[in-house]
Amino acid sequence: MVRILVAMLLLAAARPGLAYTFLTGYEEAPNVAAALERVKAQPGMHVLLYFGESEFCPPCREMRALLNSDQVRNKWRPNYVVVNIDLFAPTKEERQVIEQVRVSWAPVLVFLDGSGKRVAYARQLRGEKEALQLNEFVSQRRYAMSALGKVAGQDFDPGRLSRAAAEPARIDDKPRLRDVLAQKHERLSAADLRKLLDGKRMRKENQEWFLTLDFKERNLLEVGGNRKDGRGGNVRGLGKWYVTRKNKLCLEVTLNGPGLDENWCRHVFRASDTYYLSKDLRPDRVVYRLVSDGG
Repeated sequence: MVRILVAMLLLAAARPGLAYTFLTGYEEAPNVAAALERVKAQPGMHVLLYFGESEFCPPCREMRALLNSDQVRNKWRPNYVVVNIDLFAPTKEERQVIEQVRVSWAPVLVFLDGSGKRVAYARQLRGEKEALQLNEFVSQRRYAMSALGKVAGQDFDPGRLSRAAAEPARIDDKPRLRDVLAQKHERLSAADLRKLLDGKRMRKENQEWFLTLDFKERNLLEVGGNRKDGRGGNVRGLGKWYVTRKNKLCLEVTLNGPGLDENWCRHVFRASDTYYLSKDLRPDRVVYRLVSDGG
């Protein structure tokens, strides 16, 4: 999706207060409409939509720590009006923006110009250097330059800025195994998995659901959860979990809804404070997060 439909976003009235502030010390607006008005009055600035999660998202904490650091914030702050959006517990207005932009994972940064057009986005920044490169790319409007114009609205990749893309792509916010492998990581053994999970409560996130997994004794499992889009009621289910000799975690769960059962075996990787579930070892495979209840 190349641009935000400004008319829909302008329908969102200013709400009394932000439900959750992720980026601090920045010029902040309560919604997209207000942010666009400020940017129109200050043409040198852009709107920054920060999509985060207020719960169970270690990668979000890492992104916030980077963007809230003095070294990065001092460079970024003059260039953006920030709108903080919580994917875990969005307000009605935030949900409108989420559905319009079609983001379902966090963290994701989306940059808009004064007309509401998406000019760039990023879903992962590996340190201060990439954060400063992204800031230059957006604030200096390099997305509009002839050699780089065709990557406008694309996922920011410092190694791709000199290569033209055929057309701006839809936001790809899904974490993939290659992102995990690019970090310091380890693949968990069967013994590691049993030690990690036995008697523990974990949170599993996939494209559509937030699920709570209670790993009980005797390999019993209790599952509950809700949809990310807020539609439909909560789901619950019972089942079992086990670990194979090939170091895979397997779940067999029947949930109280058609087509919602969890029956799968996955490799488990750990990177930083987050565990990732992968069906196979292909780098482009979409991975799902598994986070401890206290994470």
